[in-house]
Amino acid sequence: MLRRTFPAASLHVSIITVIVIFSSLLEIGQSNDNSQVTCSTTCVAQNSIGLRYGKYCGVGWSGCPGEKPCDDLDACCKVHDDCVGKKGMNNVKCHEKFKRCIKKVQKSGKPGFSNVCPLDVVVPVMDQGMDMAIMFSQFGNSKVEL
Repeated sequence: MLRRTFPAASLHVSIITVIVIFSSLLEIGQSNDNSQVTCSTTCVAQNSIGLRYGKYCGVGWSGCPGEKPCDDLDACCKVHDDCVGKKGMNNVKCHEKFKRCIKKVQKSGKPGFSNVCPLDVVVPVMDQGMDMAIMFSQFGNSKVEL
């Protein structure tokens, strides 16, 4: 019998990603309807696993209109924010385009703006988060075969 094994680090990142996404969804769900998401004018690197990165990256986190992204990864997040703002949070094409963008940033080898949250930690978390977003987006779409 063949057993498939997964590296411990990969499993650890996967578990953390699931916890972060669910806790973020709970936080959003508990906010009252009259609250507004405040926008960021500063580059933030908080909790690289929980993800508030730059001005535009993170669930419920966005830059103020006209703010320039902190780096190339933050620019990917800005484009994603704009895309889902126009096409809806369940737009799989927005999520897939975002995944391509962050992979391109990672392959470029350029450092991000933060030493606290390095890209080699942040990008895999974002990638797995988008995989989950794509999966959840497909639940309500009768045209997609799972």
